[in-house]
Amino acid sequence: MIPYGRHFLDEADIAAVVEVLRGGYLTQGPKIAEFEAAVASYVGARFAVAVSSGTAGLHLACIAAGIVRGDIVVTSPITFVASANCALYMGARPVFADIDPGTLNLSVESLEEAGRKDAAIKAVIPVHFAGLPCDMDAINAAAEKWGAAIIEDAAHAFGASYPDGGKVGNCANSLMTVFSFHPVKAIAAGEGGLITTNDEATYKRLLRLRSHGINKSDDPMLNPGAAQEDGEPNLWYYEMQELGFNYRITDIQSALALSQFGKLGAFLERRKELALRYDEAFTSMAVLKPAQPVGRDRSAHHLYPVRIDFAKSGLTRTRLMHSLRERGIGTQVHYIPVYLQPYYRNLGYKPGACPAAEAYYREALSLPLYYSLADSDQDRVVRALNELLQ
Repeated sequence: MIPYGRHFLDEADIAAVVEVLRGGYLTQGPKIAEFEAAVASYVGARFAVAVSSGTAGLHLACIAAGIVRGDIVVTSPITFVASANCALYMGARPVFADIDPGTLNLSVESLEEAGRKDAAIKAVIPVHFAGLPCDMDAINAAAEKWGAAIIEDAAHAFGASYPDGGKVGNCANSLMTVFSFHPVKAIAAGEGGLITTNDEATYKRLLRLRSHGINKSDDPMLNPGAAQEDGEPNLWYYEMQELGFNYRITDIQSALALSQFGKLGAFLERRKELALRYDEAFTSMAVLKPAQPVGRDRSAHHLYPVRIDFAKSGLTRTRLMHSLRERGIGTQVHYIPVYLQPYYRNLGYKPGACPAAEAYYREALSLPLYYSLADSDQDRVVRALNELLQ
């Protein structure tokens, strides 16, 4: 079976995890800080905070950005539900701006329209869909008008670059950027996420929030008299200074992520090579077109989405996916527009809100794309699509 996505592990990854298992730490040990420092240096951010998942990272980022009940948070409908759910966790209201059909990312024009309708926007969460960075300069210019914080959802985009060559995650145009290290992402930690920022106060708060709201590092004590006695620190003393969560990552996960990080360049190069091979293979197909044929030199190529004119093909998407599965080929759809989910419909969201997103969804299919996908297996995917669609 050729899946749509798959992680890659080698003996070095296994050895890195075994080394931790044989050491003195399983969880809050030195590998976490080592991983954080490596990512911060790579993307060009001052600070990094590793957490248990990308979703946990989005949640903590919303808290650190000061989002509260009744606030408005704008994001894309073509994303995993976590990009909007993090606003709901805060009691805020997600507003969905439409996508740009050419990039599948958040449309700046639609974002501006959302601002004209409601100037009370507290945050914008642009999603770098499939690994292609959004137009962060334009998004930042819009958000600045409203005093809104920007939290980049870069779950698909670890290793991607902005047009100026800077790495996604450097937070040049945002308060925070959130990554995911789920197994199908650029590198795998099993589960895991990470937040980057250049703001020291935000960084220190994120450290507290990921560990029950308990003071960390050089945070001042709120009850200094209880923290020491006769000038000596009370070694048992700690303070819960706000309501936090157990969103900590482990040394085991961080060791795996660090080992994977050493292969990131090769992972990205192979994904790009496969995307370009698909582009070339589909040039003559009438009913199937690459859905995001731009930015190949900048994208992390987490996904390879295509758009299929199912009416002209004579096949429904359901029949096509089942026919491909019968040939040992797995595909997926990324994504159902978030506001069409039953939970959001029950909150009052209605179809028709984002026409470009819904048009894309009707035609969308994600093809197999991962580091260890062999040319011969990719050719098999292309042949199957040609036979079924033509």
